[in-house]
Amino acid sequence: MLNLKKLFLIFILLGGLSNSRASQLKDEIKRQLSKPRGDFLVNSKSPHQMRLLSSGLSALQLRLNLINSAQTSIELEYFIYNSDNAGKLITQALLKKVKEGVSVRLLLDHFMISSQITPFHAHELEKAGVKVRFYNDLLWIHAFKAQYRNHRKTFIIDGKKAIIGGRNIGNEYFDLDNSFNFIDREIFIEGPIVKNIQETFNAGWSAKPTVSVKRQNKPKRFDLRYRRHAGGSNRLRASYAFEEDLRRWKRRVRQAKNFLKIDSDYLILKERISSLAPQLLSEQIEGTCHDVTFASDRPGVGAWTQKKARILKYVVYDRMFKSRNHLLIDSPYFIVEGAYKEILKELLEQGRKIEVLTNSLYSTDAFYVNAHFNTILPTWLKKGLRATVFSGDVLPDYKTLSPVISKARWGTHSKTFVFDEESFMVGSYNFDSRSSYYSTELAVFCDDGAELANAIKDSIRRRMENGILLKTKKDIDKYKFKKTSLLKRLGYYLVKIPAALFDHLL
Repeated sequence: MLNLKKLFLIFILLGGLSNSRASQLKDEIKRQLSKPRGDFLVNSKSPHQMRLLSSGLSALQLRLNLINSAQTSIELEYFIYNSDNAGKLITQALLKKVKEGVSVRLLLDHFMISSQITPFHAHELEKAGVKVRFYNDLLWIHAFKAQYRNHRKTFIIDGKKAIIGGRNIGNEYFDLDNSFNFIDREIFIEGPIVKNIQETFNAGWSAKPTVSVKRQNKPKRFDLRYRRHAGGSNRLRASYAFEEDLRRWKRRVRQAKNFLKIDSDYLILKERISSLAPQLLSEQIEGTCHDVTFASDRPGVGAWTQKKARILKYVVYDRMFKSRNHLLIDSPYFIVEGAYKEILKELLEQGRKIEVLTNSLYSTDAFYVNAHFNTILPTWLKKGLRATVFSGDVLPDYKTLSPVISKARWGTHSKTFVFDEESFMVGSYNFDSRSSYYSTELAVFCDDGAELANAIKDSIRRRMENGILLKTKKDIDKYKFKKTSLLKRLGYYLVKIPAALFDHLL
């Protein structure tokens, strides 16, 4: 049996190893942040006008206003761009500006976009004058490289105004879906640093993983693939294959063309939005920040390339370590893996107050993440972390277009950090492994915006009040299946062990 002296020595040794890991991490952060990063890590002390966008309808309305005001250029970069009503509203506004001579470019992640904005849609957009490129068109069969995605969300007007944050282009991001919507947060920014944001878009546009994807050629009866099997008894089968391919090709062309057409449903929806959204936009908090930092990862595919391309996570790590008393996090996913373990451990041991708002099993769009979150959470609750999960219900007094939308399921999708009292971050960066290691991300930081920071804190507090504070493991067990379906519960248990084993991929 070990005596007390030996136990004490082991305790000191383990503590020393832990401190050593934290110290090594700090050294690595310092080394990474000392490298020249060009437009991908920039600080500006010039005044920047900002506006928080906490309402989906207001964020949609501002986009339409900004597109209408564009004089020279519009750049959009998104992880998701759906061919639904929201996508159609944005696209129609872009097509109008193209006709006026404004340059419009869309940079879209290929994997997440492939079933929505297909090469057929891209073909029609190109014909109309909109330039379209796709990031990383590798199929999932290339497992090691296909997982590197462009998760940035960038909306730039004339190189002078920008919106960045958590929203993609789709009904669920702008409070338009009847079944599920995201509570999100973005920042509108106007000032000199927007030019740097535009330059990072240009780098992504011309990056090696970015390609133009052409639509499939129209099938012809005498194409080699049909003639090869047209002899003897296979002739009927070859003819059938040709007819089926031709029908599919024509259907895809028709769908793409219809996406660019204005119909009565579109006009009705646009009118309904214009009756409410401008008022909501006028209610969004505005302010000025004189100390602004923009940080973004570089585009790149593959482990070695991405290791050199990571920038944003080191900025986030550094600011977490340097927080003096309080850290407030609003993230749809909360995966404590890798460096986060050392950072959270040190902060909590030093008495920092850390509060987290994330999704419950009911409110999440990724139940496998929640399964792992519930597994690791008891350990962190014991260390002092305060965690609230979103209820899945619409916020009180949150204005929507219809009672049906208000009764939909809702989940948080914001990617927001508030550091102490006056500093905050809004961007595309989730508190998870994918954002730290695999996805290209971006964020804007403001370091002298107490008014804006307080507005964000108030917004997060209101969302927390609409959630459930988890204090113990008993709370987790009590509430984890609240309002969830049997199918979702079964999925939860099926992925619980794999999610724990592969948390670095979540």
